Amino acid sequence: MLVHPVVIPGSGIRSWTVLGDDDVPVVPVDRFLAYLTGIGRSPNTVKAYAHDMKVSMKRPAPVARP
Repeated sequence: MLVHPVVIPGSGIRSWTVLGDDDVPVVPVDRFLAYLTGIGRSPNTVKAYAHDMKVSMKRPAPVARP
């Protein structure tokens, strides 16, 4: 996974996305980061969220214990 900068076409606004192992944006993460950008959050804030989401997606799911 990779956190990658993007520029929104037409507006020139900088944002960030998370690319999966196949170099394609992870759709749920991309939508959330686009939402943050859309409501005017700082590109640095969006980048921090992108890094945190990348790390949390790499963690294995918790295992239920009997």
